[in-house]
Amino acid sequence: MSESGQPSETGGGWIVLGVLNEILLKLATQPDLPSLWQEACASARWIVPSQRLCVVLGDEGGGARIAARYHAGAFEHGAPAGSVVVDAWMVAALTAQRAAWFKGPWDEPRQVDLARAWLLADDPDVVFHVPIQVYRRTIGSMLFALEDQRQIDRKALASATTYALYVGATYTMLKNQLDLAAASEQLRAQNDELERVQRELRLQLDRVRAQHEAMLEMSTPIIQVWDSVLTLPVIGTVDSVRAARMMEEVLAAIVAHGARFMIVDLTGAQAADASTIEHLLRLFAATKLLGSQCIVCGVPTAMVGTLLEIGGSLDGIPVFGTLKSALQHVMGAVGRPPR
Repeated sequence: MSESGQPSETGGGWIVLGVLNEILLKLATQPDLPSLWQEACASARWIVPSQRLCVVLGDEGGGARIAARYHAGAFEHGAPAGSVVVDAWMVAALTAQRAAWFKGPWDEPRQVDLARAWLLADDPDVVFHVPIQVYRRTIGSMLFALEDQRQIDRKALASATTYALYVGATYTMLKNQLDLAAASEQLRAQNDELERVQRELRLQLDRVRAQHEAMLEMSTPIIQVWDSVLTLPVIGTVDSVRAARMMEEVLAAIVAHGARFMIVDLTGAQAADASTIEHLLRLFAATKLLGSQCIVCGVPTAMVGTLLEIGGSLDGIPVFGTLKSALQHVMGAVGRPPR
């Protein structure tokens, strides 16, 4: 079992705190996380000369993940291909509130975890770990594989601890900036998509309106069958919108053609409810007010009962069973013998 302990007061730590300022300023200028960890690893080895350096970060599930590795000038960002999640040996470093070490000999199988095996590849004397903290909360750890425990002295401890704190603050600030930028970009993309959808919906609405307008025009096909004689076939249901359109079209046609007769053919009318009857009665009355005689034909059987129930009256309006009969009546009235 590896032993854990605190750094000794004697050893080979050689960097002074004054040099740390230049390192920290350089660290703060990194534009992204890979660059940040690469600079952090490179600078940390100046503070604690180590064989290998591994940075691990805690994850939301209470475990850990590899953020970066550094050895012999070679830098790797993130977990290497095929590596496993770091195990309890690494997680222990994340729970430490102070710098400490794991000390050999290394009796545990190194295959337990690939990150551990990587750190112990050169058979170091100790693995020194320094917590990366933000607001007194440990978010990660920097693990140094050292040839000699005496490389850790007071100056090395102070420099490494200060550096790890600054790395934590810089990482948190940069990550928040990148997360905010990503969220802003996502929001911008969502807004663009929303605007695109709105444009499509407006186009669809315009098409629906145009189709509806065309249907209304088709539903009010006023036909001039003879001089001063118009006919309006009513097919389907008559709602308030269609009734208003019928009223507008019929009155305009009567005025435009100087029509003496308006034949309203109800043969194809449906849904003969009270509202439909009332709409038609208003249409008949409006036609009469313009001096045109309204003639009704083809009244459906179902409409007759509803007409009687609401007390509607067709007094003064000629009613015929078929359009042919209505046309024969009109032709006789205009002085043209029916065929």
